[in-house]
Amino acid sequence: MKRTKFKVLKYWLRESLRKIKKTTALITIFAILTIVALMTCYVVHQTPLEEAKTKTLCTYEGTADYNYLALIKTPNLVYENKSVIGPEYQTLYTRLVRHINLTLTFSFNVDQPLTGVQINYTITRILKAPAWTHKIDKTEPNITSRTRIQISLPTIDKALLDQLKAEIDAEVGGTSTTAYSLEISPTFTIRANTTAGKIFHVFTPTLTVSFQKTEKGEIIVIEPLHQSSTGSLVETEKLTHKEVVGQRYASYVLIAAALAGLTFSTFFHAKTKPKIGKALEKVIAPYRDLVIETLEIPKTLPPTTITVKDLKELAKIAEILAKPILHMAEKQEHTFYIIDEDVMYRCKMRFQSPES
Repeated sequence: MKRTKFKVLKYWLRESLRKIKKTTALITIFAILTIVALMTCYVVHQTPLEEAKTKTLCTYEGTADYNYLALIKTPNLVYENKSVIGPEYQTLYTRLVRHINLTLTFSFNVDQPLTGVQINYTITRILKAPAWTHKIDKTEPNITSRTRIQISLPTIDKALLDQLKAEIDAEVGGTSTTAYSLEISPTFTIRANTTAGKIFHVFTPTLTVSFQKTEKGEIIVIEPLHQSSTGSLVETEKLTHKEVVGQRYASYVLIAAALAGLTFSTFFHAKTKPKIGKALEKVIAPYRDLVIETLEIPKTLPPTTITVKDLKELAKIAEILAKPILHMAEKQEHTFYIIDEDVMYRCKMRFQSPES
């Protein structure tokens, strides 16, 4: 009867192990599917549902070109007795310059025909020193429909600027220096119509005339002589990627299916895993009062060892000898034994775990 019981237990363990191998494979498969599903979901979410597509309908550019003629004191050695020089000379020496005549050429270019052109412009002159800023003047607004404008700017007379600077220095009580600058700031406001739409553009090409004392001497620096400002009329169209919506929903379904499979296989694995501890308890239960758990078998054993058929027979000997049954577990092998002076009675059982 006892042997039949062990055969049933062994068969149960073997079938359980077969099921466990299957469920372990299922867990692995669904875990991989879950990772793939999550990665797919991440990838499809990198593509936006909506995309703004910009189309350029029209481009335009405003340019400002400054030119100057400097009237030079004669006779002179530096400029070979020339009385008038222009930008071809990179250095203007302050002590030789009488005054400077400036002109500005403004152009507005569009890649489409224009109608209803209206260009409004003003010119502001500002004197700047290290300690203060003073607005000299600002012209009245000028309105024109021409896209190319030639403007004569006020003459730069350093003697007059020096006088104005000295008066302001005296009023503010600042430290007088020879270094200062004159800013000339035209502001062009352009309004026009094209087939692509209305243009509104503001352009302020500021020219700086600096009076400096450097290693080269006392010089006048005029820059920048060429300036530009560009713009465009654009049309923005929103595109909806319907295929991305489908891909996202598909990734959600894949995640749900993978997680469901992983949950089921994990649950089934836990259910089919044989409970070795419970099986052992079932075998020991009738003799629990006789069994004592030990950590190891004594190093010195009796010279005579008798192996008995099963735990039931070992229990009979324990009752006859009035000795306890000692139990020691080592991995899957369980040894039950009784030591009676020079004789050891033992019974070994093996319970295979699913991991082996």
